[in-house]
Amino acid sequence: MEYTNKNNIYLLLKATIYTIGFLSLIGMSRIWIGSKEGWDMIRENEFISALITRTVFLTTAGLLFLGLSFWINHIFKKDTRFSKELIILVLFSFILNLIVMSGFIF
Repeated sequence: MEYTNKNNIYLLLKATIYTIGFLSLIGMSRIWIGSKEGWDMIRENEFISALITRTVFLTTAGLLFLGLSFWINHIFKKDTRFSKELIILVLFSFILNLIVMSGFIF
């Protein structure tokens, strides 16, 4: 019974971290401090460099949530797949930025 309760708490914490991280990355991908004209100019003239810079920013922000996930794994003595989660984070950041900068979401 105690093992089931610890497992449920572990799953609840991991789901909460992943959900908050997912929503935070979506919110951060939409951040632009400049004007609409400046955004359009960057999308047209400097697409690749802006995409890479924004992906690095989102990946760095996502590392906070990945660190929390790693910490939860350590507390509950679970095997970690940090490299797999890191690859998923980088791909998600890149695809999310690609979608936002292409103009599908803004």
